This record gives sequence, C-alpha cells and structure tokens, in this order.
Amino acid sequence: MFISFIIYTFFMSYTPGPNNLLALDGTLRRGIRGTTQFLVGIGLGFLTLSMLCLIFSQYMALYFDNFIFVIKIIGFVYLLYLAFSVFKHEFNDEQQCNNAYRLRDGLYLQYMNPKTIVYVLTAIVTYVTTQNMSFISSISYTIVIALIGVSGAVAWSIMGLCLKKLLLKYKTAYKMAMFTCLVLLAFIMILE
Repeated sequence: MFISFIIYTFFMSYTPGPNNLLALDGTLRRGIRGTTQFLVGIGLGFLTLSMLCLIFSQYMALYFDNFIFVIKIIGFVYLLYLAFSVFKHEFNDEQQCNNAYRLRDGLYLQYMNPKTIVYVLTAIVTYVTTQNMSFISSISYTIVIALIGVSGAVAWSIMGLCLKKLLLKYKTAYKMAMFTCLVLLAFIMILE
C-alpha cells in the first residue's frame, strides 16, 4: 500500500497544474530567490490542507460532492484570473512582478486549487483513514503528502530556471502557452 501511495502522490504532484505552472512562471519572472516565498506558501498550504483533510476526512465524506463543486467554481474563476494575469503581464514590469508570487499567494492557491484538494482528499481517504493506522502514522503520511506536493512545484521552478533563456526568447509564445494551459486546466477541473 505504501508503494501505491508514493506513486500516486508523485504522479499528482509532478503533473502540470496551477502550482507547477505558476512556480515555473515565477522563476522566469523573479528567479528562484524571488519565488522562494511563493514556494514556501505552497508548502504551508499543502501541509495545512493535508492536516485539515486528515482531521475532517470522516465529515467531508458526507458533503464531498457539494464541497468539491463549490471549490471547482472558486478554482475555475481563480484560474481564469491567473491566466489573464500571466497573459497581460510584461516581463519588464517590475512593479507588478514585485507584488506577485508572495507567500500568501502560494498558500491561498492551495485552498482554491481543485486539483490539490481532490488529490489530498483522495490520498488521505484512500491511504490513511481507511487503514488502521496510529495517529503518528497518519500524521507521517500527511507530512509526506505535503513534502512530495511542494517538491513538484520546486521541480517545475527549477525547470523554469533551466529553460529561462529559451522561454524568454519566445516570450509571446510562452505567454500564450501558459494562458492556454491555465484556461484548459480551469475548464478541465470545472467539467470533471
């Protein structure tokens, strides 16, 4: 069961999603150092969301459909806003760049990201609460979810650093691709 848990969490954490795409974009605009607070926010968001899901997993199962529907609507609107922000942002607009990719932005993203919520809920319910685990084991699994989750965003951030010259050379195509990916993610999440 543990191997299945690890494979699931890595797959969900490293596939494209709002966290990973915005981590890549933040590194392009501000570098690793300028995106560190955002990545810490993602990590704190993953950890707190995972802990909340662990605590309330029994109760959430009763209201799961309604809860996920509300999160999907909020996430849809938020992703469209992010797509628009990425599209209209100019790489030389330093003032706007300084106001983006803060710790709180990474933290809030976790609570409005349907992919993260469904991923964490599924992992907690499938691999933690349905097993006969001790409290310490449950907490350990929850921390592993958060660590693997933030590692995906860090990996995408490093990828952005490695591909920075290429992506900045074709910045219009890059902005269109990011915009399109975020809009597609928004529609995929709302329609699932």
